[in-house]
Amino acid sequence: MHRLHDAFAALQDQLARKPQACARVPAAQLAHLCRDIEDAVVETICHLAHSQLGLQALLDLLACLGDDVRLPSSRLLQLLQPLDKRVEASLSRLTGVL
Repeated sequence: MHRLHDAFAALQDQLARKPQACARVPAAQLAHLCRDIEDAVVETICHLAHSQLGLQALLDLLACLGDDVRLPSSRLLQLLQPLDKRVEASLSRLTGVL
């Protein structure tokens, strides 16, 4: 993304000249769209990383309980629903900008 930002900066410098003035608005819109995509990707990475930590905690809990202890399905559902919502929201946001 850093290289993309540099390329847009160079393009906008060139568009500052009079003959290319008509291309300034589309270039600015494209730069804004790239920022939106970058924000969505960063947000998705954060949500997925947080979800992975929650999933790992759940797996650790299940490993500690062993086969002798029963964990009610309602409790598993409580633990998994927030992770599912977070992943779904992240995927929706990412899909919306792509």
